[in-house]
Amino acid sequence: MELIEYVKLFTAFIVSIGGASVVVVALAKWFGGFLSNRLLDSYNNKHERELETLKNKYANELEKTKAELEKTKLLFARYSEKQFDLYNDLWKVLLYTKQQADMLWEKAEPSQIPAFSEQIRLTRNAINENLLLIEDEHYKKLIKLIGQFEQFQFGKQKLIDIRAQGNDNMASQITKGEARETINQNRKTKENYDNLIMDIGKSFRTQIKG
Repeated sequence: MELIEYVKLFTAFIVSIGGASVVVVALAKWFGGFLSNRLLDSYNNKHERELETLKNKYANELEKTKAELEKTKLLFARYSEKQFDLYNDLWKVLLYTKQQADMLWEKAEPSQIPAFSEQIRLTRNAINENLLLIEDEHYKKLIKLIGQFEQFQFGKQKLIDIRAQGNDNMASQITKGEARETINQNRKTKENYDNLIMDIGKSFRTQIKG
């Protein structure tokens, strides 16, 4: 075999090896790109599924929250409506009680005491029976007001007794002094319940307006 033939054979071998290498490299490059794309697609799909799951989860939670808010809003509206009606009715009761106290202040008659005492009892019951709808601050003021009415009733009863005693003793100086002292104390008590009931009225208006 001549040298030229060896050269041709060697050249063919190199070419054949070189061509296969190019094919292998090309295949590797293609497979690598294909695998990368598949992995990327798989990751994207997984990511999208996770996002969709989170989206649905938060959407459900949002719907539940909205439902709870609507329920709370409805309950609050009912509560506010009942409280509004209660405060209006309670204010009427307080004014009626005050009117009876004012009548007793104008003229202390023994026959008026039982009716006033009964009205105080009814007012206290109305307050206690509706305790759940009355704000704590208002409840304390109302109970204080009841105490003022009771004190006023006691003072008027005392004045009636003193005057009766004075009549029996031909209006002695001692009973006159006791009567003046009791009248002054009753006046202070009246001023206290007048101021307190106005303060309660102001608080009621603020509560009703929200």
